[in-house]
Amino acid sequence: GFFYSSAEEREKLVESERKWLDERCKLIIDFKRSVCQEGESFVIINQKGVDPLSLDIFAKEGILCLRRAKRRNMERLTLACGGSPIHSLQDMEASQLGYAGKVSQVTLGDDKYTFVEDCAKTAKSCTLLLQGPNEHSIQQAKDAIKDGLRALKNALEDQAVVPGAGAFE
Repeated sequence: GFFYSSAEEREKLVESERKWLDERCKLIIDFKRSVCQEGESFVIINQKGVDPLSLDIFAKEGILCLRRAKRRNMERLTLACGGSPIHSLQDMEASQLGYAGKVSQVTLGDDKYTFVEDCAKTAKSCTLLLQGPNEHSIQQAKDAIKDGLRALKNALEDQAVVPGAGAFE
């Protein structure tokens, strides 16, 4: 932990931390201005937390900043939108960015969802959100979707389809 010998010492540390965070925010804002054209937006999806003052700075610049994303969701996002994770602000390049046509946050019931839509044409991942009146109906829909996807996978791998279920060809 941090131990301070005086209140002034604590204030000094808080001030230096704020200055450091503001410099990092400025780096991101400058990068956004260099890669975004008129009418384009910029979204940051972060696995860690982002302090409220930084969120406010980003919002004033028109940057949507989502925080505390799960690692698996980050992996899916890179598959869906393209791009690659950026681990250092000094190494940011436009080639690392992905693309999504629309990003929105929606509340359904008690849960909050972030929808990332209209992704790159080379998307290799997607998520299906199933809703139903009860758990049994949702489970039946899940099973039907899994069966259909499995049949499609087998047809693509085997490059053949065997008619069945009363098909007359």
